Amino acid sequence: MNKTIAMIPVRLGSKRIKNKNLRLLDGKPLISYIIEAAIQSDIFDEIYINSESDIFKKLADELGVKFYKRPMKLSTDAATNDQFALDFINNNPCDILIQLLATSPFLTPNEIKGFVKEMDYKNYETLIAVNSIQIECVYDNKPINFNQKDNTSPSQQLKPIQKYACGIMGWNTNRYRENINKFGSAYHGGDGRTGFYELKGFSTLDIDNEEDFKMAELVIRHLNSNEEQEPSYYE
Repeated sequence: MNKTIAMIPVRLGSKRIKNKNLRLLDGKPLISYIIEAAIQSDIFDEIYINSESDIFKKLADELGVKFYKRPMKLSTDAATNDQFALDFINNNPCDILIQLLATSPFLTPNEIKGFVKEMDYKNYETLIAVNSIQIECVYDNKPINFNQKDNTSPSQQLKPIQKYACGIMGWNTNRYRENINKFGSAYHGGDGRTGFYELKGFSTLDIDNEEDFKMAELVIRHLNSNEEQEPSYYE
């Protein structure tokens, strides 16, 4: 039976939001939301915080998860996700590594469990969470999913564009090492079976800057409200 580990990578430093992983959101450190969701999903053999800072060990002990202290050289701005993930699986053997980000506090236990089960059921070796956007999109000043010379179609008829919802990613560790050895990278997959798992709504919110954190504060206020408001309309 596959051994499945959840890894939550965090650094103490953050340039855009100071110490964002420890910043309080509704009275709790930001990182605590994803840890609690991972525990409640009841799908992992082990759950780790992966950090260079011992302050996260204290938090791991308080929340009942494990702590892996990564080397300082893998905690700089120059360190890549591939580097610290490879270091982690080399020191914490497992068959499946699920990476969860503290900056996605609204991922639910059911979404996490569904993601892991999808990876197992469909035998994916890389599984990437995505969010579909059904609107005209451009890349490098060129249209992606529409023709500039055609009449504008209703948005529901447009082909959706999928963007990464990086709060959860999954890899088969054997395939991960093979792709690292072959391509120097494995984060996006490479060789092997790669799938995409759709997330919607609040779970796609990624806290990257101060505006995102303010949005998260509004969301948590809404989620904590027990009032079910019926929609109202202009008459």
